[in-house]
Amino acid sequence: MAVPQMWETFVQFDSIEAIMNNKGLAKVGDNIVNLCYSLAKSLVLGYATGEKVRDSVLARAIRATAIYSRINKRTDAGKAADAYEAIIAYLWMTDAVSISSMAEILSKYLDINSRTSRKEEGALAAIAFQRLLEEHIGNLPR
Repeated sequence: MAVPQMWETFVQFDSIEAIMNNKGLAKVGDNIVNLCYSLAKSLVLGYATGEKVRDSVLARAIRATAIYSRINKRTDAGKAADAYEAIIAYLWMTDAVSISSMAEILSKYLDINSRTSRKEEGALAAIAFQRLLEEHIGNLPR
């Protein structure tokens, strides 16, 4: 995979575990995840909205994928969410996925409206983030 030269020094990893444990990638990924979710939710609702994704949503998403077997089972929701965010940053920085394609994938699975409860939206968002990750697992190092 061709990595854009400007990100090259930030994405030199030989394992998924190394990516998931990188705090810098997690910080970058936090912003990407929130942006993509805000865009997806805006697409679905038909008006612009800004959202922050709860750690519990990302933790549910990563726990439902094969990658979770590579994380310590005692990992709390915050650390699981950080691992998810680091993966998203890595995928974006390696040009494996774009902001618009992530928003499009998330919106496809986000069947919400203005009357959807916060709990129901969280469950649907977790599924959407799970599907997003599953579609791109093949772009990660072994």
